[in-house]
Amino acid sequence: MTHHLVVTAIGENRAGIVNEVARQVTDCGCNIVDSRLGIFGNEFTFILLLSGSWNQITRLETTLPLFGQSQALITMMKRTQVLSQPSYALSADVELVVADRPGIVNRCTQFFSDRGWDIQAMQSQTLTGAESGQFQAHFQLNLPEQLIDSEAEDAVDCLCRELECERHSLRLKRK
Repeated sequence: MTHHLVVTAIGENRAGIVNEVARQVTDCGCNIVDSRLGIFGNEFTFILLLSGSWNQITRLETTLPLFGQSQALITMMKRTQVLSQPSYALSADVELVVADRPGIVNRCTQFFSDRGWDIQAMQSQTLTGAESGQFQAHFQLNLPEQLIDSEAEDAVDCLCRELECERHSLRLKRK
């Protein structure tokens, strides 16, 4: 039987650190099923979904805290089950650019939550250079099946008016 573990490692970004984490996972006999990496300031965050036998996952659970300590990493882990995702007939990519100010992400996530739109992925950042003072956010969403494309477009237009978006895009996909 295959077991699954979600692992998060946070630490100072330096060359080779991602490889060290990957090697620890491999040395325990686990497989990286899915992963995400982000750099925030001088820190990196590595999130992994791992699979392995009960013994392999247990070995990683027991060795990861000491490994993390030796690498100056904060590590967290939790066993999980991989469940099949419900099938959504409609998905959307929403990208927004607005004047940077506190509360934008919260306003967007509340807006989507109020409509029952399921956030699958999110990426946001304060822009620099020529676009300094601007904030960009990208959301991947699953939408209720009964939603009509024009209703989704109208809803996103409403959000953009509320946020006074500089620019935005919406891409709907029917499956």
